[in-house]
Amino acid sequence: MRKRLVMTLVVALMPILVLSVFSAYLDASKGLDERRADLLLLSDDALDGVEKSIDQAALLLTLNRDDLARGRCYKVYNSLSDVILPLASVASFNKDGVATCSMPSDSGWTLPNPENNERLKRGEKLIRSDTYYSTRDNDWLFSILLRLDDANGAFAGSVGFELRTAQLAAIAQDGALPPGIEVAVLDDRGEAFGSARFAKLDPEWVTSVVKSQSPQLFVLKDKSGLSLDVVIKPVGPGNVFAAISRESPGFWSDFTLRPLTSIGLPLIAFSVALLAVWIAIDSLVLRWLSRLTRTVRVYGAGRYQFKAGQTFEKAPAEISKLARAMDVMAKDIGERDKDLKLAIASRDAAVREIHHRVKNNLQIVTSFLNLQGRQLRDPEAKAAISAARHRIDALAIVHQTLYQNERLEQVQLKPFLTGLVSHLSEALGMEESGVEIVQDYEDVMRPADDAIPMALFIVEAITNAMKYAFESDGGVINVSLAVNEAGTTLIISDNGRGYDPDTSAEQVNGRGLGSKLMNAFSRQLAAKLDVEASLGGGCHLTLHMPNGE
Repeated sequence: MRKRLVMTLVVALMPILVLSVFSAYLDASKGLDERRADLLLLSDDALDGVEKSIDQAALLLTLNRDDLARGRCYKVYNSLSDVILPLASVASFNKDGVATCSMPSDSGWTLPNPENNERLKRGEKLIRSDTYYSTRDNDWLFSILLRLDDANGAFAGSVGFELRTAQLAAIAQDGALPPGIEVAVLDDRGEAFGSARFAKLDPEWVTSVVKSQSPQLFVLKDKSGLSLDVVIKPVGPGNVFAAISRESPGFWSDFTLRPLTSIGLPLIAFSVALLAVWIAIDSLVLRWLSRLTRTVRVYGAGRYQFKAGQTFEKAPAEISKLARAMDVMAKDIGERDKDLKLAIASRDAAVREIHHRVKNNLQIVTSFLNLQGRQLRDPEAKAAISAARHRIDALAIVHQTLYQNERLEQVQLKPFLTGLVSHLSEALGMEESGVEIVQDYEDVMRPADDAIPMALFIVEAITNAMKYAFESDGGVINVSLAVNEAGTTLIISDNGRGYDPDTSAEQVNGRGLGSKLMNAFSRQLAAKLDVEASLGGGCHLTLHMPNGE
């Protein structure tokens, strides 16, 4: 019950939890955007200085294009070296990208990346190259190249400026940056210039910025394990990027606490609600239901005098009312139970008295038959009287067993059959005749209605064995009772002379009185009777009684 109620509450509150998770996700995304925007805002002035330096160099290259084309590199370099601080060299190139004029280095060197010369040939006017390492200057540079055309508009070569990457980064650092903010220059390979925090960034980050053409925020772990927020932003149209960095906000910052609050507070409320329901179910329902269960067991044991209502005074009103109703119910049941027990006791006493009187009357009948038998001289008549007396004795034993038994509707067969067969052995004089009787019974209960036909069947079977089975030297009669799932099996066998089924038609067809009676008793028991006999091998009777309803 507790689990079902808690699961119901979980399902009911789950939409709130899902919405809080979604809200936390939105807050986290918003926090990242705010961190990126905040970092960019703080570094805008510094980046403006870098962009202005590059744009200034491109503009001055355009203005001095003609002087460079005429080989006046010395003049141009001297006039611009104090104006463009990152300027490393100026040069003029022919169609093949070979420097025909260069300052301060000698001419004759080739453009570091021939692809840039090919791009100019294809018609691009102004190119910003990737950063590259110059052995002439022992420094990292990048170039701004301007296409030259002849009078016919055909490609005639190019002019260019080489700028020191580190000095561009220095321009950014010289800007008015807040404490903890650092600006570095990146190329498309992630190489960093002017940074004291990192020398290289993941090239895939730069690729992602190139694809989106917008600033993006990344989190970097430096060598000391410190987390850095790094915003990468394109600088102009070339492959030059700015990397603005600062320490990431700590756990207790607004950027972290805001999404945690969005999901944390609903989660705490969710957990508190579940705990409250769990405790409420235990204290208000399950605790008292458990006590009610114990009370029901007490009543089930027949202790109707127990007053449950007194132990439920502090229970919820509904459960207390139920407990008082159970008290009233138990009292009513107790009174009815008492009346029923008195009625059953009176009935049992009457039935026992009836069985006792029937048994006494049967014994009187047996005495009359004994007196009558003593006056007879005909052996057959005396045998008939004796057989009738045995049958009446069996009935008397049945009634004696019934009134001595606690349960009148059931008979415990083991003591019943033991007493019956012992009495029959004494009455038939088995010991004087040298006949031994062996008994083996399982302890089983059968309906009282089965006791009389079963007893009479045993009397007829043992009497027939005594009359026909043995010679003067006696023998053995076995009586056993076994129980299985299918029912109860009674077996009576002897090791006497037996008979030939092919010649003893009277035995086979059951024409004798004893055989007729045994068949009648087996039908009354709804049992199956099997008779097995052989000449010299004795007789074996099996009576299988199915389980009754």
